[in-house]
Amino acid sequence: MDEDASAALGRSGFEQREQHRRALFGPTWAALIPDVFRDVPSYYRAGNVVASFGLWELWVWQFVNTVHVAPGSAVLDVCAGTNDVGIRLLRRHPGIKVTAVDRSREMQDEGQRRAQHYRVAIDSRIADVHRLPFDDASFDAVTLQAASRHLQLDLVLPEILRVLRPGGVFYHCDMLKPRRRVVERLYLAFLHASVAWTALVFGSSEASRQCREYFKRAISHFYTAEEFSEVLRLVGFVDVRCRKSIWGGMVAFHRAARPAQR
Repeated sequence: MDEDASAALGRSGFEQREQHRRALFGPTWAALIPDVFRDVPSYYRAGNVVASFGLWELWVWQFVNTVHVAPGSAVLDVCAGTNDVGIRLLRRHPGIKVTAVDRSREMQDEGQRRAQHYRVAIDSRIADVHRLPFDDASFDAVTLQAASRHLQLDLVLPEILRVLRPGGVFYHCDMLKPRRRVVERLYLAFLHASVAWTALVFGSSEASRQCREYFKRAISHFYTAEEFSEVLRLVGFVDVRCRKSIWGGMVAFHRAARPAQR
């Protein structure tokens, strides 16, 4: 029988998990990941499509479909990369304002080229997302897609909560740790092979090729969909909702709100 890989975290469990992730991956986050994002901007979207055997496009559209914003809303896309989410949101909701924040200037340069191609305007900020350069209660919605595995969540999530307006909503999508260990083993084997194949197809840099093992380990030490819901509540979000995609939570879509002022 498969062992259930998730358990209640609690505040201390969350803090310990984040400390452990920092100890394991801090040097990678500080040095290797920035090198990767200097290499991949021109083929980032195509590379994700190849690595996921086409599922990437489905996941992004599913995620964008979960985001509900009113005309005139101010939306912040955290770790915006090449502005894929922001562009899709603006094409669906032309009346909103999108701000992108990312620490990679190379990714945002490509994102601005893509935004111009699609004739949409996105305000770009280059900054460390662990300390968001925005005032409190600045945004009606915040999105974060396919990046939280590379972040210190005990720092990022409180910042996202801070910049949301009361009643504002945080939308999250990422590859998570499956609950069932047998699924996790199959998933990690698939991930290792797909990253290697993608690096070969696109002639990735040495830094990108070195990430094969990191991507596997980042998932194995991350959160299940259920644990991520608990993390959001621990940070202070309310009305937390989760919808899983395939493979028992390999990808999940979370929605959580900042408490409304009384």
